[in-house]
Amino acid sequence: MDSLGNNVWMVITDIIYKIHGVSSIDKMRSILLKQLQWVIPFDRATSYLASNGQDLSLCSPVTLNFPAEYVQQYLKYYHKYDYSRGIKLSANNIVYLDSDICDKKVWLKSTYYEQICKPNAIHHIIHINIAYDNTFLGILSLYRNEASTNFSYRDTFILNQLKDHLALRLYHAYHSLDKRQNTLSVFDCSVKYQLTAREERVLGLMAKGLTTEEMCGALSISPNTLKKHIMNIYKKLGIKNRVQLLKMVHD
Repeated sequence: MDSLGNNVWMVITDIIYKIHGVSSIDKMRSILLKQLQWVIPFDRATSYLASNGQDLSLCSPVTLNFPAEYVQQYLKYYHKYDYSRGIKLSANNIVYLDSDICDKKVWLKSTYYEQICKPNAIHHIIHINIAYDNTFLGILSLYRNEASTNFSYRDTFILNQLKDHLALRLYHAYHSLDKRQNTLSVFDCSVKYQLTAREERVLGLMAKGLTTEEMCGALSISPNTLKKHIMNIYKKLGIKNRVQLLKMVHD
């Protein structure tokens, strides 16, 4: 969607770097919710993780403008309230609106609306159901009040740019030991794929999640020179993007 404009794409790119680069999962999610407000208007937001990454219990809430008492109420009773539980059971990594799965008249009569949404002036909701490798990992939700319009195709498109990155990051967090067993260290990758010393240095910074600006500063090189190094690394490793790189290499 080219009509998003350069500024929006810059925010999306920065969010992706933060998803992979901020070491704390909770801090990463907090930054994500705040930065999303720059490109998608909303009033409140929540992010929950799946307990142990293996079942449908939710834990570790990170919220924006959402009262703590309602968060705890949702965590305690959501199995009864939340009619979207079937989507979690499917373990699909998807973006969806509540209006996609439930008629508005039915929704307004639901316990979920009466107990959670109505007291918080919530009328429109969009979610990222985060899943990877047939495992439900968590859910991120944005909320708007009744005076606002429903979330648009543009909003869905933006969240779709982030969902795979979130899924990969959470999957790696839940399976960090497996990740180290099944990926190469920066040094081993450099030896195996015959990277130059400078390419090995760039690879190490990418594996740590540094942004383009941070890598240019650390290496004292221009963005164009950095891009050439990255393209050479991708070519030698037989990959096309940073997500594929992070599946192969750990710092």
